[in-house]
Amino acid sequence: MELEQAEEIIGRLYSQVSGHAIAHAEKKRMGREEDSTTYGEVKPASLQMLLSQVSPREGESFIDLGSGMGQPTLVAAMLFPFRRLVGVELLTGLGDAARQALSRYDAEIRPQLPELHQRQSIEFLDGDLLEADISGVDVVFAQAPCFEAGLMAKLAAKLETLKSGARLILVGQQLASPSFTLLTMKVMRANWGTSLTWLYQHK
Repeated sequence: MELEQAEEIIGRLYSQVSGHAIAHAEKKRMGREEDSTTYGEVKPASLQMLLSQVSPREGESFIDLGSGMGQPTLVAAMLFPFRRLVGVELLTGLGDAARQALSRYDAEIRPQLPELHQRQSIEFLDGDLLEADISGVDVVFAQAPCFEAGLMAKLAAKLETLKSGARLILVGQQLASPSFTLLTMKVMRANWGTSLTWLYQHK
C-alpha cells in the first residue's frame, strides 16, 4: 500500500474522534495526570520513515508501548509485512477508541488488502507498558518525550529483556544501555512538532 492511501484510511477511521479530548477525560477519571500520559500523534509519513530504517521482514512482530488511539499500529500494519501487531495503552478510553477503529478497519479495509495483510493479527490491550509482554517481539515503538527519569530507567531495564536482533524506535529519549547498538538518529514529525528519535538494535 502507498503512504497516501494509508494516510487517507487513517483520516477516515479517526475523523470523528479527538485523542486529546479522550486523553484529557481519561487522565482525570483514572487519576493519571503525570507527564508520562501526555497524548501525542505521530504522522504516518514519519512512522513509515522510521520503520523503514529498521527493515521489518515478513513474519516479524511489532509492539507500540503507549499506543494511544492506535494509529501507529494500523499504519505499521498497512505499510509493512508484520505478522502480529500489538498496541498497549494505559488510558482505557484511548484503548477503546483504538479497538473501535480496528473494528472498522477489519470490516471496511482489511478485506480489500493483499492476503498477507488480511492474515495479520492486530490487537489493542489495556495496561501499563512496563507490564507488557515483549518476549519474542521484533520491533518496538515507544514515544517517550514526556517520560520522567524513573520511568525511563524501568523501561530501559525491561527493554534489555528483548531478544537478540530486536529493534527499538525510541522517540524523545536516548537509551542508556550497553545491551543495544545505536543504528541511527532521525527527526520524527508529530502533531506537537518534531522530536529526535533514536533507533537501536539489541545485541
